[in-house]
Amino acid sequence: MKYIKKSSPPEEFVSYKQLLGSTYEDLVVNHHDIYEIARLSLAEEQGYICCYCGQRITGFEGTQIEHVFPKGTAAYEKMQLDYETNLIASCDGGKYKRKIDSTIPVDDLHCDTKKHQDPIPVTPLNPVCEDKFLFDTNGDIIGIGADAEATIEILNLKSPILKNMRKAAIDYYSQFPPTDWSEELEKLKQKNSNNQFTEFCFVLKSYIEIFHSAELREPAAV
Repeated sequence: MKYIKKSSPPEEFVSYKQLLGSTYEDLVVNHHDIYEIARLSLAEEQGYICCYCGQRITGFEGTQIEHVFPKGTAAYEKMQLDYETNLIASCDGGKYKRKIDSTIPVDDLHCDTKKHQDPIPVTPLNPVCEDKFLFDTNGDIIGIGADAEATIEILNLKSPILKNMRKAAIDYYSQFPPTDWSEELEKLKQKNSNNQFTEFCFVLKSYIEIFHSAELREPAAV
């Protein structure tokens, strides 16, 4: 999970929200152009990675507008258009792949597609959310504390598909290690020239901090 530092919503979205009777459903059905603007804006502020699993998203097809606080729950109904506090961008959780290949198990669905209307204890809007999850060299995810473990369960972040994708990202580092781990760690914290975070950047950050901690230590003063 990557911490998302929220930015201001697009002007078109702000104008729509001020309309009498504006709702998320109406936005999707009757104002799809503004929905698309909002979806792309959310993906851009996240560096084009899924808010939950960290895989690449484009902001177009395959990218979903996700509600941190479930829009179908009465307690959060008034928050359904709260861009700064409730809207983020998620991958489709494997939904499209399963649609074209019914042999893919339902158990492999993940992220927003698996979450449904369940609130999660640890959210990407929590500044310390990245510290709640660790990853081993096999791509397994470990939650730090009961809240993190519950979040993993709700989002199905232990999905075999996600595990294999995380392992592939880590394996790349094993085969082609950077010359400076400290420099690489700083690079993973920043967006590149295309305004993108590295796919699974927080997974790789965890891997470096755990398995290359010695290389991160500053040399002793002479």
